[in-house]
Amino acid sequence: MTIHQIKQKANIKFKSLLNQTGIRKSKVFAIGFNKSGTSSLQALFKSFDRPSYHGIEWADCEDLKLLQKYDCFSDGIDIDGVTADIAKLDQLFPGSKFIMQVRDAESWIYSRLAHIERYKRSETYKVTPAWDTTEQAIKHWIRMRNAHHLFVLSYFSERPSDLLIVNFIQDELAATKVANFLGYKGEYQRPKRNVKPSKEIPLKHREMLERSIAELEVPEQELEFDIYCPSLESDEIHSRFPVDSSMLN
Repeated sequence: MTIHQIKQKANIKFKSLLNQTGIRKSKVFAIGFNKSGTSSLQALFKSFDRPSYHGIEWADCEDLKLLQKYDCFSDGIDIDGVTADIAKLDQLFPGSKFIMQVRDAESWIYSRLAHIERYKRSETYKVTPAWDTTEQAIKHWIRMRNAHHLFVLSYFSERPSDLLIVNFIQDELAATKVANFLGYKGEYQRPKRNVKPSKEIPLKHREMLERSIAELEVPEQELEFDIYCPSLESDEIHSRFPVDSSMLN
């Protein structure tokens, strides 16, 4: 371990202790779905010497000690098909910042399927109707993604300075945008761990996705959007909110 790493670890531990005493209260919540750059966000948060939690135990707002201990939270916004209580997090920690990391629907779904497929080989891995390699799960993800992203857009519509929407997969300036949003000046590089070689998508996953969007009557081209599929929403929603983060700039 280098001297820099030792100092960084000590600094993070000190801030965590201050958090638990109530002296430091400002939080950062990554409220996008997993497989959308959460590991990159976690690496970035740590590079700022911020106590950071990457897991699923924070989003239900039940563990107040956990929420108090850390500055930044990522990864677990949907548990058994239920998304995080954004309003409660906002109420518990006023003045906090929220980052919604997004990703095009197609690669996001394939990444989720690959993740579950890989871990299902373990006998202890838990699958549920909302977290499995099935068409039922895929259709749920698409609907849930629409509902969650649109709720977030609506909730922060009058407080745009408290929300950042960022695509870590496609936007080369993603890390800099996150840093600047949190008050850190300068330019930052995306963590290398976020850059992965393209993988061949299994035929069975392609066929499942094709059947799922056919049942939902979602055009294939809408899978390119990273915020929501407009065909599942009313024209009024489409006129109010962008379908893709590229339309925000």
